[in-house]
Amino acid sequence: MKTWRVLLGAAGLVLAGQLVAAEAPKLTAYERSQGWRYLFDGKSLSDWRGFRMDLVPPNWQVVEGSLTSGGGPALVSAEEFNDFELLFDWKVSAGGSAEVFFHVNEDGSWPGESGPVMQLAGDGVKMAGNGGLTEPLREIKLQPDVWYRGKIVVYGNSVEHWISGDRVLHYLVDSPDWRAAVAGSSFKVFKDYGLLREGRIALSGKGVIFRNIKIKAL
Repeated sequence: MKTWRVLLGAAGLVLAGQLVAAEAPKLTAYERSQGWRYLFDGKSLSDWRGFRMDLVPPNWQVVEGSLTSGGGPALVSAEEFNDFELLFDWKVSAGGSAEVFFHVNEDGSWPGESGPVMQLAGDGVKMAGNGGLTEPLREIKLQPDVWYRGKIVVYGNSVEHWISGDRVLHYLVDSPDWRAAVAGSSFKVFKDYGLLREGRIALSGKGVIFRNIKIKAL
């Protein structure tokens, strides 16, 4: 009986963690005073449109307070950002993929031609990676259909990727290591890749769900 109580207690903690991650969006008075605001509040997509489009493409849907994609054109923020801290909850189904880009322009055919990426899920992807340019500080094994909390912090040339409270990646854009990594990668074909100081946030993926997307200018 004691064993079952322990197992049930552990299951309850997991369930509680899932429910916390999936709570309805809300900002505290302190968060508002610090400059936080929602890019997606569980209802409106007024802050978003399709990449190189005027409207939100049909592959992105708001379902029960979450933003879902079955694959297709990327979503970009209507506003451009310079230095910022971005927070978002996300999960992906088995076999799905998910990416978040920043400092994106729309001169190319997809966000990854200009904006650095935070990879979340996909074939051969290291969670919180940046396309293989920088080795993550730790490896996190993806669990399908489990909520994670992602964070991107951009300040000057410094970029940090966080997953559920752990800093997983840090790099300096346009540093000697960065330039060498880009030169040895598939990104080298894109002129001035990652060097924009301002641009749009972009979301991409298949079988992915986002919610509680909020941002603070730094």
